[in-house]
Amino acid sequence: MSTQLEQLKKAAIQSRRVPLGADQRLMVLQKLQGRLEIDKLFEVFTRELEKQIDINRLIWEHDDISHIVRRGGSSDFRQTFSIKFAQSPLGMLQYSTPYQLDNDEISLIHTYHRLLAGPLSNAIEYSRVRNLAMLDSLTGLNNRTSFEQDLRQSVALTERKNHGLILMIFDMDNFKQVNDTYGHLDGDKVLRRFSLLLKEAIRASDRCYRLGGDEFAVLLSPATRESAQLVNDRLKTLLSHDTLLTAHSISSSVGCSAYRQGDNVTSMFERADRSMYRNKASRRR
Repeated sequence: MSTQLEQLKKAAIQSRRVPLGADQRLMVLQKLQGRLEIDKLFEVFTRELEKQIDINRLIWEHDDISHIVRRGGSSDFRQTFSIKFAQSPLGMLQYSTPYQLDNDEISLIHTYHRLLAGPLSNAIEYSRVRNLAMLDSLTGLNNRTSFEQDLRQSVALTERKNHGLILMIFDMDNFKQVNDTYGHLDGDKVLRRFSLLLKEAIRASDRCYRLGGDEFAVLLSPATRESAQLVNDRLKTLLSHDTLLTAHSISSSVGCSAYRQGDNVTSMFERADRSMYRNKASRRR
């Protein structure tokens, strides 16, 4: 019965299939061009391809990342295609379909891939450049622009789901004397090492940022006050065992703020910042 149903579905698709002439290829290409967000590009691509071929599920794999383009039920019929543009690999597209693809359908998919390749190459490059704009060039951490954007989104999400959000602000102690005594090259080494240890101190799901100078931030979510304490304890331990940072007497002052009902980006940041300066002042006594 299921085989008959699959055959009927395939016959229905074939009955509406239109050969891709020059005019239709141009129309599809025009719809794909200019889509610089990868999700939106694949949304248009899938919508156009499904006019010709029934797709249960479509996955794009690129640079060790699997991206589900089309969600659907599992299927025994899977086929994977590589996609390139000007000999540059753009990843693999894995199709799950309700029936075995025939040669005509495979040829049609290749045609759609050729139309997709140029716009996909542009979208990948746009994503790469946009991500670079969100990174601190010295440490590789996310930068202040990324921080402000992520904090805004995290606050909005926590307002709806109330799963706990903690903002931590770190300021390096004794860093100015490194620059003054040894110069900025040594100062840069210290900043990079501190950044590595900060990333090591947090969970993979948390995010850390260099806000500028020797000031850093961490967003923990979901999180509690205990989560923040664990991060601070791990960082202290890592700092105390690092030969470069202990040689320069580097430690850190920290302040944190937990999301409260009615908080916004400014209130959370100011509360964490004040907490950090209180902590720094208490350490000088």
